[in-house]
Amino acid sequence: MQAGAKRVLVVDDEPEVTIALQIFFLGKGYEMLTALDGLQALRLLRQQQPIDLVLLDMKMPGVNGVEVLKFIRAECPSTKAIVVTAYDLQFQEMVEQIGVDGFLMKPFGIQALTQTVEQVLAGGSRGHRFGPPPRQAAEEPSAQPKARLLFVEPSEYTYRVKEVFFSNSDKSGGSYEVSAAYSAEETLRQLEAFHPDILLVDLSMLGSASDLAAQAMRSKAHPKELIIHGSSAMLLPQQNNRMDDLNKLGVKVVQNESFTRAGLERLGEVIRSTAVAQGLVIQPNAG
Repeated sequence: MQAGAKRVLVVDDEPEVTIALQIFFLGKGYEMLTALDGLQALRLLRQQQPIDLVLLDMKMPGVNGVEVLKFIRAECPSTKAIVVTAYDLQFQEMVEQIGVDGFLMKPFGIQALTQTVEQVLAGGSRGHRFGPPPRQAAEEPSAQPKARLLFVEPSEYTYRVKEVFFSNSDKSGGSYEVSAAYSAEETLRQLEAFHPDILLVDLSMLGSASDLAAQAMRSKAHPKELIIHGSSAMLLPQQNNRMDDLNKLGVKVVQNESFTRAGLERLGEVIRSTAVAQGLVIQPNAG
């Protein structure tokens, strides 16, 4: 173990999550502790001082993450805390009132994990949620976006996070119907059956994305807009070459970490502005 290494405690009741994070943090040179429930986490926090950072799951049997967070704030004032949870707002207001240094939404990418951990340990201010700032009321469009969104995804698992976010108007800022396709063939079928206004293709599908974009826009049921989204950090060099093809097609490319709150919000802003530009809105006071 490196001298002066930061000590990180991961608290999650899913063993596969703690194992994966343990490998990640040890590989980065951190000292690593794990707890599979809140009670075990409290014991470690009492016995293993100091702990520099806690990655804390909220939903656990017995002592939940909220109780652990309260203990951290009362008894371990120098310990940073990042809340790690599935995308729902059940605990958001509560944990922000207690005080939290960052959020990560499951499932999250390595890039999001690295950036958030490093930013918090470097001194990110308590209570700050990393990502774009909240929209101000003056920036809201006068009409609410309304559109059908078709996501082209590598798996149902990756789609589920987007479905939860964009199906909820309070989270996404728009009134959206959403559906998914997992191959080029299914995408073309969905164009005919679902008639999406906006087609969104994950960058991980980039091997066929440029071909799919051309096919989709030539279809009789082509969408009004096509957006490619995701993080390019994991792309292979030959896949990056495909980006030139997409730019020539005039396709919007949104660079974001798809499985973080910040990434979803960034994608949501592009969808909202695209829908408004295309006139896909619910007019105020419309009957």
